[in-house]
Amino acid sequence: MNATDSLEASIGNALFLGQPLAISQWNIHLYSVAPTDDGLGGTEINGASYAPVRCDPGAERWAKDASQTSGATVFRNLAPIQFPTATTAWPSITTVVLKDQDGTPRLVVPLTTPKPVAQGDVPVFLAGELEIHIG
Repeated sequence: MNATDSLEASIGNALFLGQPLAISQWNIHLYSVAPTDDGLGGTEINGASYAPVRCDPGAERWAKDASQTSGATVFRNLAPIQFPTATTAWPSITTVVLKDQDGTPRLVVPLTTPKPVAQGDVPVFLAGELEIHIG
């Protein structure tokens, strides 16, 4: 997981300048080519039926993994995050990007294994499958 430059600046502003870090909405986007560290560039999936999925912050949708063994804090989705049925084949998914309520990329999460999406597939992250490692 990579925090984008924008998120890093927002965290610094919150810690040292007392500015609030308020993320009220997450939109989950799928990419076939990852964006750069500033959250820009990359190639978002553009299949005919593709649309990002909203999965807001909150204890009913996200949980901190109780067994923190990697030195990082790990958060996981509690409910499935399901995308629309692919009406045509999509490029393989390599990266998930979380954007805030303003559409600003905040987190770039590379997948361990690229996920091909064939026509008729319903891409989904089942509960616990989307891991966000911080640290």
